[in-house]
Amino acid sequence: MGFGGGQGPAPRRQRPSDRTSHDCRRMLAPHMNTLIDTPLPIGAFRWHCLRRDISNFALLKHRHFDGFLITMQHSGTHWLKFMMSTALALELDLPPPRFVHNDSSNDFIGHPRHPRLHPSAPRLASTHSVPHALFDSRLVRLGLALPPYVVLVRDLRAALVSNYEKWKERYGVSFKEYLRGDPRGRRYIFDLWGGLHFLNRWARVGRRFPAATLEIRYEDLQAQPAVLLGHIFSHFGLSIASAHIDAAVAAGTKQNMAAKLDPASSVRNIIRDDQRPPSAWFDAEDRAWFDAVVARCLVDNHGYDWQWPAD
Repeated sequence: MGFGGGQGPAPRRQRPSDRTSHDCRRMLAPHMNTLIDTPLPIGAFRWHCLRRDISNFALLKHRHFDGFLITMQHSGTHWLKFMMSTALALELDLPPPRFVHNDSSNDFIGHPRHPRLHPSAPRLASTHSVPHALFDSRLVRLGLALPPYVVLVRDLRAALVSNYEKWKERYGVSFKEYLRGDPRGRRYIFDLWGGLHFLNRWARVGRRFPAATLEIRYEDLQAQPAVLLGHIFSHFGLSIASAHIDAAVAAGTKQNMAAKLDPASSVRNIIRDDQRPPSAWFDAEDRAWFDAVVARCLVDNHGYDWQWPAD
């Protein structure tokens, strides 16, 4: 099977040698300063993570699929699903998605509870969810057949800016207040604490089951979309013609996606309006807060160095 686009970055499989929270603390320590004068709500965060990890059985329940796409919020979910759906439609001679919104891409890669629209298509599902604690158990996996998983992640700072820009009218707070987040997981659709929980849980899954878990970084997908689409389909055991992958990438440009917004949908800003780099949203106090929380709570750097650009 040809993937198109030549050689590119290999998808990342997490290994026991990947950096841990100790390495992240050592890396970020020089950037933390006396601007942090508020105790970090570590206890509330850990309690919320524990509650979620022992109560969310969704991925253990919904396991009868050919592949499962796990995406961090604001990591390019719409874009990736639209390209994958377009490639599948071309490969199977089925109608492609009309719009970039999830309602169209769900025809091929839907919520686990959605009915299957195309019986001839592989059964793929997607979610932003974190798995139950038993999901990591090798003993449980001996008794359950689970599908392969692709996990899409993004630099957490960019994901936070994207979420805030999309929902700032609903949140009604400044970016500085939003950045402090809610470790109880109640106030925001997605925040710093939710992003850390997602990254930590799927890092553990990737380390324990590397053959079944393929991590893709949004930034690498931007750089070589055709190559990484090929890796994703291959991980799911699907053979897609390189011409169809290339056509899907062409359909997924920002210009084409902007022209495919559903006029009936209230969501109009799938693509960010503000083109400032994410780092421009963080002042010195925000950067110190972010560094302190990441150094204390993130268990795997996911290939990011978490450094700030020189001003």
